[in-house]
Amino acid sequence: MRHLILATALAVAFLSPLPGPSLNVNAAEQQVEAGEISNDQMVAYYEKGLIGDTVWVVDSRPAGKYLSGHIPGAFSLPLDKLKQDPASVDKLGIPKSGKVIFYCAGRECTLSVDSAEIFKKIGYANSWVYRNGVPGWNQKMQPLRAEEQFVKKGNVILIDTAPGKETIVTAANKTIQLSLNDLKGDKGKTILGPLSRNAPLVVVGRGEMEATNAVLEELRELDFRRLAYLPINAWKDKLTMAPPIAAVTWAPVYGPGQVSPKAFEAAVASAHYILDVRPVADYARGHFKGAVNIPIEELEKDYAKVPRDKPVFVNCATGAKSQKTFDILGRKGYTNITYLDAEISCKGEACTIKE
Repeated sequence: MRHLILATALAVAFLSPLPGPSLNVNAAEQQVEAGEISNDQMVAYYEKGLIGDTVWVVDSRPAGKYLSGHIPGAFSLPLDKLKQDPASVDKLGIPKSGKVIFYCAGRECTLSVDSAEIFKKIGYANSWVYRNGVPGWNQKMQPLRAEEQFVKKGNVILIDTAPGKETIVTAANKTIQLSLNDLKGDKGKTILGPLSRNAPLVVVGRGEMEATNAVLEELRELDFRRLAYLPINAWKDKLTMAPPIAAVTWAPVYGPGQVSPKAFEAAVASAHYILDVRPVADYARGHFKGAVNIPIEELEKDYAKVPRDKPVFVNCATGAKSQKTFDILGRKGYTNITYLDAEISCKGEACTIKE
């Protein structure tokens, strides 16, 4: 089945024009609007090696999201940093005449749109937005690259298909070494079968991307959702032999103020105070039942509208603005704020959460 999907995707990519925006011929994708880059165009830039050569790609998400998995070759320039320090653009070395493409966490995320507008104002006229972002990239079964800092943070499952070789081993993570054949077989199912499909899996890349992509493809077949790779030569610490593992477990670790999707859904069902900090237009298209909208851009002047005497649960489209809201209200003396760090998609009052 997966070979049929890949063949179809390749056929679509072949038929799609590369330069400029166009109508998307893939019925599974939304129609491309003016100023947008389609999934197929983005994949073509990557596969032709154009990223960092004639096309520059910028990840507008918070730095932590970039570290956990980004389009290979992309720069990290969070929108907040861009607003606070426009001069930071110069450090990227992007020529003013260059084609610059911004992305974030999908069509519900406006960080990339806002970043592109700022770039245009400072002289980068050839700025575009890849609105489908990370979800679109994943839809096309393309690899996301993780960074060393993300792995060092811990609570990651490392997958290395070169058993018997020195690899990346840390006390805060688990490293599984299996050949690709074993990963596909009963041994892989025994070890990975009980593992949460939300566990972050990072494939240790050992040279050829074709081999790395084969491992990522197999993990997608097993329904794992949070996948990335890290080239082994990007690991600066010492490599060592991994201990054998017969079974592996994983549980999410939430930071201060962060709430799980399950707890957030329970808060909505219980009619707690839900604060939606997305733009008004996004809120109007759909929101959690009973949610109150105060766009984060207006929070500094309107924060007093947020109650202090009851639990407040904050959401945005991707988690980036929710976390920032937690920080802003914390500085105002609020101690009753929790936030959801996840991607949401709403139509009317029907919302889905993807962690």
